Amino acid sequence: MSANPTPDIVIKARNAGCSSYLAKPFRPSELTRRIESALSAPPLVPPAPPKVENASNLDPDAPTTTEAKTDTPESNDEDAGDGPDIINRVKSIEGLPSFPSTHAEILKLAKSDDATSAEIADKLQLDPGLLAAMFKVVNSSSYGFNKQVKDLSLAVTLLGLEEIANIVLAAQIFDKLGNYEDGAGLDLKEFWNHSIGTAFVARAVARKLNTEEDSAFLADMMHDLGKIILDRYFGDFYKAVFEVVGAEDIAIVQAEREILGVTHAALGGVLAEEWKFPKNYLNAIAHHHEVRTAPRYQRLVCIVHLADIICRQLKFGNGGDDQIPEPDEAALDRFSLGDRGMKILVEVAEVELEGAASFLAALSG
Repeated sequence: MSANPTPDIVIKARNAGCSSYLAKPFRPSELTRRIESALSAPPLVPPAPPKVENASNLDPDAPTTTEAKTDTPESNDEDAGDGPDIINRVKSIEGLPSFPSTHAEILKLAKSDDATSAEIADKLQLDPGLLAAMFKVVNSSSYGFNKQVKDLSLAVTLLGLEEIANIVLAAQIFDKLGNYEDGAGLDLKEFWNHSIGTAFVARAVARKLNTEEDSAFLADMMHDLGKIILDRYFGDFYKAVFEVVGAEDIAIVQAEREILGVTHAALGGVLAEEWKFPKNYLNAIAHHHEVRTAPRYQRLVCIVHLADIICRQLKFGNGGDDQIPEPDEAALDRFSLGDRGMKILVEVAEVELEGAASFLAALSG
């Protein structure tokens, strides 16, 4: 509703999900008609996630017998015709950032037996800004090199192609989504502290558990990207989420379900598909709150889930609420973790967090 609408306001409202505009002053009967029309429309709910039985025994790289047609939470055919929902509206946002293919190309080279650092240089030198950002990160105290690294070949030798690819995508993500104005209330500094912190925790946890070490860092850095999109493009709706979080002292993911009918995790999974991220990252983003629903890559999903909780316990950054959920039993069972095991992971993670602040400073510097 507005007494003084402008085209910009109407367009912004539509992009945020509003389907109807009512000019002031208006007759009560018109308001009643609009409300009745809205209440009779299909609800804003995401399709149900695929059900997975005996999750702790699944092969992380093999589809389950109940696997959905895609890895994203929107693939349930029963809900496909339920009308426009918030996920479809996100897909139609004009100006939604796209990610170049540099990361995928570098990863492809990393898996090639005859790849050379010269080929990597050719890819990175097409984007001088990205190359400069990469060297800032490489030379940050998070890697602890005694001398400044200025040569790309040396950086590849010291870190490996996969780690270089991870730094490249981290720099691209921060460049595209790192900062903006007029959000709904997400503290961007604390959000990125949490995201980078969980990435460092995830890598430490993966290293300790001897699994998914190459993928854990980026998967956890990206696990909350859906929050950025909701905060930036659906501010009016997301403000209500923060109000509920504050008033009821609940987790932001629970408030998202209540207010929006969709979580940042489900939305993040859809965005990962739109951006053509690898499927292992897609699953980790979409299912990190409900690891049992992940149809594939459950080891990585469980690591992201545990790292998120550990980072919350250590109070490094903030993802929008102060809750510290209990780890999912499926995640604990997958790695045979009890109280002692979790305590060891927390101790390992606490040491690793020392490098997170310098890594973020290098990205934003």
